[in-house]
Amino acid sequence: MAHKCLLPERTVFAISGPDATDFLQNLLTNNVEALEDGHAQYTLLLTPQGKYLFDFFLLKDGMRFLVDCDADAAPQLLRRLAFYKLRAKVDLTLLGDEWSVAAGWSDDDNQSLPARPDTREGFIFADPRLPALGYRFLLPESDAVPALSAFTGEDATPADYDLFRLQLGVPAAADLHSERTFPMEAGLDLLHAIDFHKGCFVGQEVTSRTYRQGKIRKRLLPVRTAGKMPPAGKIIMAGDRQAGEIHSARGAQGLALLRLDRLNQPLDVDGTDIDYLWPHWLPMLEGADDDNASDENT
Repeated sequence: MAHKCLLPERTVFAISGPDATDFLQNLLTNNVEALEDGHAQYTLLLTPQGKYLFDFFLLKDGMRFLVDCDADAAPQLLRRLAFYKLRAKVDLTLLGDEWSVAAGWSDDDNQSLPARPDTREGFIFADPRLPALGYRFLLPESDAVPALSAFTGEDATPADYDLFRLQLGVPAAADLHSERTFPMEAGLDLLHAIDFHKGCFVGQEVTSRTYRQGKIRKRLLPVRTAGKMPPAGKIIMAGDRQAGEIHSARGAQGLALLRLDRLNQPLDVDGTDIDYLWPHWLPMLEGADDDNASDENT
């Protein structure tokens, strides 16, 4: 069944000015120069040490770029971009009260999404992370309701969408620990957030070295329990050894950063059994136990 909902936890701001493309190209993990007008990409801003700071969608709108990002992270992201701006001719303009973000998706693997609806203004684009995530809507406030009405599907809530992406194993800002998580541990490279051929970006040296070596010892994976998932921050144990940490929880579902070499043992948090799932989009890596990983198409 197809679903649709506004995402009020997201906000929009604009990056414009004659130096905007070069400014972003030198900072972000994706290839901004390859972005065509009306198209969007998923990208990251990392620390110089290659750790996650922010993730967001970047859409080219003529002579400016629109950013779809987590609303709570937006003030820090704007400050960080302003810090890097120096003498670059770049303007940063918050558009949160003027634009809305929405999503449209299907939770049935055998059902294709409805045709992409037209909109008088704004943008509708396939989520660049995974086809299963459907469409994203980036719309002026006045056009949000008509555009969503044109999309065939049941009205849903942000919580429904959040649970859906957790089941797919796709992280959002709330699941990614700023200045602690390496992007490839969270599979963000496989969600098309990083272009390893574009040239320089902040944190490139560490990120490229990890990519070349191919050694990923931890993965952010979907987890579930028979009851309520323990809260974020709880340590997951494999016997008497730490196996990972819960990053987010919603009902019986969550995401946890897990050590691959300990997935062949039963996992628990304070006596609560934890099962991990292996997303269909994430290739199996050395260190993960095929027999213990669910083959469920999460």
